[in-house]
Amino acid sequence: MRAFLCKLWDLAKPRAKSDARITFCVAHFNAADFLEVTLHAIRRHHAEARIVVADSKSAGSQYLAARAVCKKFSAELYPLLGRRGHTGTLNFLFRQIRTETGVFLDQDCVLLEPLDSLLQKMTAGVLLAGPRDEMETTHPKHPALPKGRFRKNPQFIHASLMVVNAGKLRRWIGHQPFHWDPVWGQQPLERYYGFGERIRRKSPDSILPLDSRHTSYGLGMVYMHDGRPIAYHNWYSGRIFGHSGKMDGGVEAEWLRSEMSRFIRDYWAGTLDLDLR
Repeated sequence: MRAFLCKLWDLAKPRAKSDARITFCVAHFNAADFLEVTLHAIRRHHAEARIVVADSKSAGSQYLAARAVCKKFSAELYPLLGRRGHTGTLNFLFRQIRTETGVFLDQDCVLLEPLDSLLQKMTAGVLLAGPRDEMETTHPKHPALPKGRFRKNPQFIHASLMVVNAGKLRRWIGHQPFHWDPVWGQQPLERYYGFGERIRRKSPDSILPLDSRHTSYGLGMVYMHDGRPIAYHNWYSGRIFGHSGKMDGGVEAEWLRSEMSRFIRDYWAGTLDLDLR
């Protein structure tokens, strides 16, 4: 009950005003420890940016922890009640952007450097930049993993990091663009692919895809731009909350959990060793 009342109180809070050039939009679900790292990295590299966090039905303890983290880093927290899912969360966050540029991050996508080079692309005709949605599971430190790719949709941008020209896109595709339109055929994997598909159909040359590389931390990957790693994405955080046994065809939840904890520990200690593969 206490967590529920806190959610209602947060919904009633006035929205913070910001004249920053960029709005960070973070989707959160049951990973407050990782959210703290992600918000710290945003403030480290973009200190004056507005940060909006949408919590999608986290457990009460995780929501309260996320609430404390958001207060610590001056981020606005909005608990989303009802059935929204990831696509609905992204639509909600898109509507919160008041600046020309928005950056969508998953709760476990950590900036490694300022995004200035990508932000400049937004003023040069790019409408959407982000990583191709593909992930290989081959891992030299964990040979029991199934070989091949878990994610096989490189024609779409993954929502863990999306830099968008929100000002222009609002005029083009409205305020609920993260939906797959059935007229395009069968939904490939994620409903939110509709965002990139709408842009591709209007202006295919305005999408900038980024490559990814594995790291030494679990199945975590970095996203590359101009030959540099600009962000780390853990891939598994909220999904392993309260989960035991194997996931996604043979990946042990305990291994994923321990690797996530190792990354967080090394981040705070300043000893990250990404060891790109």
